[in-house]
Amino acid sequence: MSHTSPNGSQLLEDLQKEQPETIASSDDNPIDPVTGLSQRERDYIQQSWHHVRQDLKAAGLGFFQAFFKAHPDYQLKFKKFADVPADQLADNKSFLVHAMSVMNAVTMVVDSLDDIPKLVNELKNLGKNHGRHNIKTENFRNLTVVLVAFLESALGPQLFPEDVKQSWIKALDVVVSVVATGLPQPSPDDDAGSAM
Repeated sequence: MSHTSPNGSQLLEDLQKEQPETIASSDDNPIDPVTGLSQRERDYIQQSWHHVRQDLKAAGLGFFQAFFKAHPDYQLKFKKFADVPADQLADNKSFLVHAMSVMNAVTMVVDSLDDIPKLVNELKNLGKNHGRHNIKTENFRNLTVVLVAFLESALGPQLFPEDVKQSWIKALDVVVSVVATGLPQPSPDDDAGSAM
């Protein structure tokens, strides 16, 4: 059975409802009614990230090298290191600061899985901040695909088996849905103008 996460707007509506805090699944593994993540899935994410957070600098560098290899055009969105050759990014202070910022944002997500109102607020702000730089939902989706692949490669099958991978995919789908609510939404006029 596949899980379809609610969209960001639905998440916000669900947060405003008072009942229930958790819903027990058939195997008595509580599922958060807002994110759709079970306690076991949240545990998998938090336990796997524990290994990554031991060296966030190396993780950030490795992740962004993979990200820019998969999407080289995305590097152009970063004015301070848009023209830095890939083999010199590790020496660029602005790049390292941004890589750490992203790793800290992932840490915030992982640490806030049990505090959904805080998580939603932080993710909406993340969307607003990135919207000012013309970052789109598709960019975040691509980032999450590379993040999962990076984690799978970096942690290996013992620390990142299929059930852990699927937990990350499910959580990051929710993350992108909420971030998207903070990004500027295209107006109908934008669509009409692009068709000309």
